[in-house]
Amino acid sequence: METVMNFFRSAYSYISAHLSTELMIYVAIAVLLLILIWIIMRMMKRRKAAKRLAELEIEVNEIRNNALAYKFNKANAFAKANDDIMERIKNLTPKYEICQKSVASCDELFTDADDFIAAHRIRKATRSMDELETMLDDTKERIRIVNQSLDHILARETEVREKSNSLKERFRNVKKVYQDNRASFYSASNYIDSEIGDIENEFSSFEEWMFASEFNKAKEEVDKIASRVDVVSSQIAAYPGLYEKAKNILPRALDEVLSNIQMLKDNQIDIRYLNTDEKTDTIEKALVEATNALDVGNLEKADTMLTDIGDAILELQDDVMKEKKAYDEIHGDLLATFEKVDEEEEALDEIVTLYANIKDRFGLEDWTHRFTLAKSQLADLQDRRKIVEEALSRDATPSVEVVQVYREFAQDVDTFHLQVNDMKRMLVGASSDESRAKKQLVKLQLILNEVRLNTISRNLPSMSTQFADDLKEGERLIQRVRVVLDHSPLDVQTLNADLQDAIDFVYKLYNNANNLVGVAIMVENAIVFGNRFRSTYPAMDSELTHAEVCFQNGEYTHALKIAIQAIENMHPGIYEKLIAKKDPAVMNQV
Repeated sequence: METVMNFFRSAYSYISAHLSTELMIYVAIAVLLLILIWIIMRMMKRRKAAKRLAELEIEVNEIRNNALAYKFNKANAFAKANDDIMERIKNLTPKYEICQKSVASCDELFTDADDFIAAHRIRKATRSMDELETMLDDTKERIRIVNQSLDHILARETEVREKSNSLKERFRNVKKVYQDNRASFYSASNYIDSEIGDIENEFSSFEEWMFASEFNKAKEEVDKIASRVDVVSSQIAAYPGLYEKAKNILPRALDEVLSNIQMLKDNQIDIRYLNTDEKTDTIEKALVEATNALDVGNLEKADTMLTDIGDAILELQDDVMKEKKAYDEIHGDLLATFEKVDEEEEALDEIVTLYANIKDRFGLEDWTHRFTLAKSQLADLQDRRKIVEEALSRDATPSVEVVQVYREFAQDVDTFHLQVNDMKRMLVGASSDESRAKKQLVKLQLILNEVRLNTISRNLPSMSTQFADDLKEGERLIQRVRVVLDHSPLDVQTLNADLQDAIDFVYKLYNNANNLVGVAIMVENAIVFGNRFRSTYPAMDSELTHAEVCFQNGEYTHALKIAIQAIENMHPGIYEKLIAKKDPAVMNQV
């Protein structure tokens, strides 16, 4: 810089001696501009170099802060505890040392470059930064290679650490589930607390092994802890259900069995053969033992015992209810079944008597063999009744053993009852046909007399010959039924057929006669109503006269049509009232 200034001073002296003042001013300005440009360019280069150095500083800091030393020291400690790793660490040490030296060289180059920039020696600073960039790239690659080798060596630690972190998270979840449901664990909470404390201590031991770089032993510790967490997790999941079973479900089931046993005893039902007292005592003691096993963490034993207790309660309940059901089944219908045997004996005697009275009348087949078989069945039922009575009188005999004998006896009694009823129905049915026929004959005769009386009392003119023949036919059909009834043995089939013919004919005749009388009455009412207008309306007089002629000739339906049409012309709708009430007084309302 001093040389440059000396140059400018010499040039200024020379110019001052040979040039004019104005020209000297222009030259001075030009020189100043050149100096300014030169200064600006220097500043820009320095700023650019400083910026580049700042960017390189970031990279330098990155390699300064690498974890290589930490990993190498850890791997070295790991190698001391594991001989198989030591040889690999020895081979890797020179490379590691080169990396460390390269990092130191990078620091030196960076410091040199920084000093050059501070001294405005930009060119040297640039050369130092070029070397630094090359050194950084080389150092990064060396560090990467060594890091990769160290990662392979420390992979076991990473694996163990990841597994332990996952296990810790799972253990925290298991512990939270337990804390949230602590009340469901009753006395077993002491056992679970102890197990959780032991697991937490084992996690501390694991961390000690990890700190000492004993990764193999740390892995063994993690596997051991995982097994214990599995056990505790399954126990925490199972405990509430097992305690619910031991303290609520099974005791309630046992109370229900005891209640049923007491009910049987109150009803004087002997169930000593079931040894209920001994069985319930055994179940109660087993429940206590199972609960104690739960309290100390012996879940497998407790689970097996609770299952056996449940089966024992169900078996005892089944035996008790079978006895109760058998007792109820026997004693519920016992007296009725015994009485039914006596009732069937009386019914059989009545059937024998009824058969003797009507067998000739109805020409029945010989029932001697049937009666002999029935009496034999009845005697067998009476003997079996005594067997059931004797079995029930023995207190030591369980109802469940008697019930099958009683069921067969009751079923045979019902079957015999159906047989007796069937015989009775056949006999009563035969005699009831005759009784029904006689009652029907009386009723048919009365209906026929009513038909004859109604036609006579109405003084209807010109009754048709067919109607008289129908009356005679009705009398003939009734007489035909009487002839069948007087014959012995009675032919029931012929009787029913002839009786049905008579019933059909007489009822049809009765309906026809009633319809005929009704039509005749309506004709008379219509003519009576029309007589009020005959003198005033010649057409009405002519139509009514025609209707009277038809009426006298026995053409009642035709006469009704003529009379109705005549009065309908005078008063529309009046015939509907006439037909509805069949009373001529309705005409007076018109």
